[in-house]
Amino acid sequence: MSGLRVAPAAWFRGDDAVEALARHLAARGDGAVAGEGAPAVLLVHGPVGYPVVRDRLDAALAAADVRAVRAPHEGPCCARAIDALAAVAVREGVRAVLGVGGGRVLDAAKGAALAAGLPFAALPTSPATCAATAATVVRYDERGAHLDVLEGGPVAAACALDPGLLASAPDRLLAAGVVDAWAKVHEVRLTSARLGTSSSAGAGSAIPATTRAALALIDDLAELLRAHALEALAAGPGGVRDRSRLPQRRLVAEAVVGYPGLIGGLAGADVKLALAHPLHDALTHLPGAHAALHGEKVGFGTLVQLRVAGLDGRTDDAGCVAAFREEAARYAALGVRCDLEALGCGDARSAPAEEAVVRRALADPSVASALPALGFQELLAAVREVDAWVRAA
Repeated sequence: MSGLRVAPAAWFRGDDAVEALARHLAARGDGAVAGEGAPAVLLVHGPVGYPVVRDRLDAALAAADVRAVRAPHEGPCCARAIDALAAVAVREGVRAVLGVGGGRVLDAAKGAALAAGLPFAALPTSPATCAATAATVVRYDERGAHLDVLEGGPVAAACALDPGLLASAPDRLLAAGVVDAWAKVHEVRLTSARLGTSSSAGAGSAIPATTRAALALIDDLAELLRAHALEALAAGPGGVRDRSRLPQRRLVAEAVVGYPGLIGGLAGADVKLALAHPLHDALTHLPGAHAALHGEKVGFGTLVQLRVAGLDGRTDDAGCVAAFREEAARYAALGVRCDLEALGCGDARSAPAEEAVVRRALADPSVASALPALGFQELLAAVREVDAWVRAA
């Protein structure tokens, strides 16, 4: 028996998504907070995305008669931050935790909701990650080095995807989200191939229906990204450079937040990850890595995965080389460079840091499951080759 956690339970999308979310939070209130007549939420927010939507959100919460207890969060989603936020939630007697911001803020809010036993709601302001729709909490230490992923994280009770808000984010955030979404495409395709199928070859009768659904979404996401990602970046934030392409930017911004979370939930913990994300996690242990966005580091992991496994785990060496180079060109067209120097991870070119990165990645159970024959020397050679080629391209 396997269990799936597909989030969120309720989606609100469109130009009135923020207001709809506020009304939903009011409807979920199950009584008054002591001394107050309105249900209360712990509003966990960061310093960047929250100011963009603050006035609108404040007005929506006031109109819905929801009291917000504001709790700022900055920095990694670590145990200390989660515990502090959960303590505020318990002390204030709130009925839910609302995360507003990017991936770190949303994961910290999810962690606090899990610790306090409360519902979680998400209002993402950045298209750089799928944290708003993923039923996981990614935890780091206080320096930002990856520790683990809580797969039993709360399934979001509600999520507001406002395509206009997401499309107004800077190009770099959208490009990182696109690259992160491509990682989901390649990781799930590789792990599904291990199950004896691929989205292009058709699913066998032994493949669960939920995995088939994830593969169908993978195909649609890949088609969407191929067709519209470059147009979305050409539009500029909010269509400032080319307003005629704003519809594509809105579509892509919404897709890179929504699709990967759904795909991961339907695919399940054993299928959704291969090498791309574990290699990202290993890179976060390098002090310079924090200058790069999540999706940018995942992009390097995806290129290395393609170098060792091709598109489906069965490609010959020439095919593997062609696959990673084609993908690197795709990222470069989006303005994303994935060599180690560009990621702030130049230390990974020298021992002992290089060896530590490779061994950390290989120690992840997802890598052993998706690529059981992958060894230290093979992965080390792939890391070096991808880095050198992208740097010289």
